[in-house]
Amino acid sequence: MQTLNRKKKTTPSPTSEATITKSIRDLLARFQIFNWKNWGGPMGTKGVPDILGIYKGQFLGIEVKTEKGKVQPEQEAFLENIRKHGGIGFVARSLDDVIDNLGLRDRFLDFGGR
Repeated sequence: MQTLNRKKKTTPSPTSEATITKSIRDLLARFQIFNWKNWGGPMGTKGVPDILGIYKGQFLGIEVKTEKGKVQPEQEAFLENIRKHGGIGFVARSLDDVIDNLGLRDRFLDFGGR
């Protein structure tokens, strides 16, 4: 009898870009902020942020990076273009970056922390 060599399912590390993206999208959903994940590819436009959406009537672009992830020039240019045209565009390396950039901190209970 022959056994199949199956690859073990690997879960992303707690600080992987995929994990950060999921956490951000969960947070946005919790606050009912319309958003979607942009899946780039060879036919896509370079620099488009990972998460797109609309917040308080403004276009929203969030480029997700790990703590050490490098923002490419095309990505920074796209975010700048969003901001230049009245939208909200930023790099998020954590949930705190999203909370701060969208001004959501006052929606959380304050237990004397940060």
